[in-house]
Order: sequence, then structure tokens, then C-alpha cells
Amino acid sequence: VVDATVTIGEIPDHYFQAVGSGTGGISAYEANLRFLADGRFGNKKMKLHLCQNIPFTPMTDAWNAGKREITALSEIEAKKCISQVSAKVLTNRNPAYSLAGGVYEALADTDGEMYGVTNDESDKARALFEKLEGIDVSPAAGVATGALIQAVEAGKIGKKDTIVLNITSGGYKRMRQDYPLHYLKPRIFWNRALAVYHNG
Repeated sequence: VVDATVTIGEIPDHYFQAVGSGTGGISAYEANLRFLADGRFGNKKMKLHLCQNIPFTPMTDAWNAGKREITALSEIEAKKCISQVSAKVLTNRNPAYSLAGGVYEALADTDGEMYGVTNDESDKARALFEKLEGIDVSPAAGVATGALIQAVEAGKIGKKDTIVLNITSGGYKRMRQDYPLHYLKPRIFWNRALAVYHNG
């Protein structure tokens, strides 16, 4: 947000990011508040558009139900949902959602939105991003891009609005193409019985 705002010259209208712990969304919101206090980049609050990977969507479900508290999943339910998502990094079971200054309050203060994005939507968004931008992105970034596509298709984004899409990671395919990869053998193995085996 800081880099984008300084580069653009004003606070963006919309901010899209896939979230697991929620701290990325919170930090984007807090950066916006600092720019407002600074006063040189406008006086608007950018709308937060945060998203999760279906079926593991505890924050999305709570927000869209109008709840400040997340409905707790059983261990079995959580593991089942987590096993089905492509963006494993987004599967934090204790996100910073309900607490003071958390995701709920940031969304409420910015009239924000939360989205659920399927693996298929993420895959299609990743393919589109690579086609248009020339670089592959991670499943989590695909979820964020999928949310942007949903928002555009739903008419939530104006044609002249300024948008920041947080591409959290990518370039793995490019790295494999451009550089030889060296696979290192582990020096220590730890088995389920907690026995340690040293290799060399």
C-alpha cells in the first residue's frame, strides 16, 4: 500500500488481498490511516476486498453473516476443509478477525467486502494473470485475482477506480526455467517416534 500510494500519488480506491491470518489486510488498512494523517495523498479510505480459498473460509463466512465472531470448526471439519484448498498458506485457524483493531473492524470502517474463491476460479485467474502479465503467480495470489474478477463482474469496481491487487508471491515457474535447481539432502531426519537420524 505504501509503495502503491507513493507511486500513484494518491490513496487507491480499492485493495484486494487473499488472507489467512488477516494481518495483511490489517496492515493495509493501517497504512491507509497513516496516509490520511499525513494529508498529502488525499482523504479517502480505500475499500478492503479480502478473500479466502473455498472451502476454508471462516472469516468470509463470519463477515457475510454479519458476525464479529468466527464459528469454530471441529478438528475433523477444519482438516477436511484445509485438505481441499490449493492455497494452503491461507488456512490459519485462529485469524486476527474478532479482536480490537482486527479484520472485522477494518472491514467495517472501509465498507469492505469478503469473498470466497474456489480452486477452479483461482486456477483460471492465475492462467489469465500469466497470459496478461507474463509471470506465474501462487495459488494465494490466484485467489486474490479471482476475487478481483468477481468484484468486476458484480459491478463493484468503477471504470476509473484505482485498484491495488496484492500479488503475494509467484515466479516459481519462471525460476525453474531460468535457473538450475539444486536439491539438497537433509542432514537430520526426525521420525514419528522422535528418533533422530544423522546423515553424515
